[in-house]
Amino acid sequence: MIKPLASTALLALALNLSACSTFDFDIGPSGEESVSTEAAAINAPASWVFGEQTDGQIAENWSSVLIDPRLDELITQALVNNPSLRSSAESIARSEALLRQSRSNLVPSLSADFSPSAGTVLEGGDFFDTYSGGLSASWEADLWGGIRAGILASGFDLASTRAAFESARQALIAAVARSYSLAIEADLQIDLSEQTLRAQEETFRIVNVRYELGAASRREVVLAESDVASAQDNLVVARSAKTDAIQALQILLGAYPSGELAIAPDFPTFTENLGAGTPEALLNRRPDVLSAEYDVLSAFQSTRVVTSDTLPILTLNGGIDTASGSIGDIFDPVSVALSLGARLADVLFDGGLSKARIDAASATQRQALADYGQAVLDAYFDVESALNTISILRERRVFVQQSADSARETLALAEIQYKEGDIDLIDVLTFRQRSFQADQTAITLDRQIIEARIALYLALGGSGFNEAAIN
Repeated sequence: MIKPLASTALLALALNLSACSTFDFDIGPSGEESVSTEAAAINAPASWVFGEQTDGQIAENWSSVLIDPRLDELITQALVNNPSLRSSAESIARSEALLRQSRSNLVPSLSADFSPSAGTVLEGGDFFDTYSGGLSASWEADLWGGIRAGILASGFDLASTRAAFESARQALIAAVARSYSLAIEADLQIDLSEQTLRAQEETFRIVNVRYELGAASRREVVLAESDVASAQDNLVVARSAKTDAIQALQILLGAYPSGELAIAPDFPTFTENLGAGTPEALLNRRPDVLSAEYDVLSAFQSTRVVTSDTLPILTLNGGIDTASGSIGDIFDPVSVALSLGARLADVLFDGGLSKARIDAASATQRQALADYGQAVLDAYFDVESALNTISILRERRVFVQQSADSARETLALAEIQYKEGDIDLIDVLTFRQRSFQADQTAITLDRQIIEARIALYLALGGSGFNEAAIN
């Protein structure tokens, strides 16, 4: 009786230990404090340094930033059809599967087997049948919290992947808006080039008439002809720019780059001010920063997993086995055997492998923390840079518009003076070129203002990211 009693006592002890689930044993920090310390070390101000928008409420979505129904349609199309975004979505599915894989370590594994066989002696014997089978179960007790740390690491990996997907999603929306604005700018430049070409052709016609009447020189004819050719070249360049912009937009939409796509005739409208929140709030809504934060938390949990692997492992196992010469007797209690057991194991010497694994995990942990600090710095820079750009462009817009208006008025006066013979053709052509360049600059500046708003909203995290619950 001594032997069964000893076995029963050992099993009872193992069950009692496993019932404790996890000992209160420190296998390393979880990482939240390190994340807070890393962000605080940057010493960010309470409000933004550049720009006038310091504390305004951030827009809820992109349609509030740029008001254009056609742009909204294209964004929706891109979110559905863009291949790169669909690839990122599959990364989420992979992380979800890995999390389920980690969670499976908390429950026992159960297996079954059945083996029929036949045999005989080499001489003079008959064949006989043997049937055997069994059920076996095994479960590793999470004594030190390593299994739960692994589940948390997988959960943080999933959260990081979701945040990275949202970052890619917001970047795609911004790219569509940029390409759309470039296409509209090209369209407006085409209209301007066509107007300028018509004016140059009209001037060339007038100069030809004056030349035939002896009132203009051959030099004026050649000069007017040269400016017509230059205007034609500008038109070709503008049309090419539109094709390039449309093709780039179509690639984002997941469509064939045919170069043909309907767009609005003018830039999207928008409200004058775009709220930027505060530096502190940015860290809780920008997806790439949150992804980097989750990477840090995952790295800390992974270090805890490696640390727990250096401690003893308790495994409980049990089984039911049966064997019989007749398949009908395999469930006969006489043929069935029950086994229960426990195994407590530890590594006594591994040549420094365990320490090396902990050192490697700790290095990964520090690397993730440094990457998080860089992500925070980049986020701050993106917002401050966008705010500064918007402020500069807003100031430039007044001067550029004044320059364009004055250049058009000067050209109109010069054309009248030329018809009256008060000035030479070279003066008219010079004023026309100046007016054309001023209008070009005004159109480009309007597009840059829109792009700066896109850059600011993207830097703020776009429509933001809601943290997923990690179980």
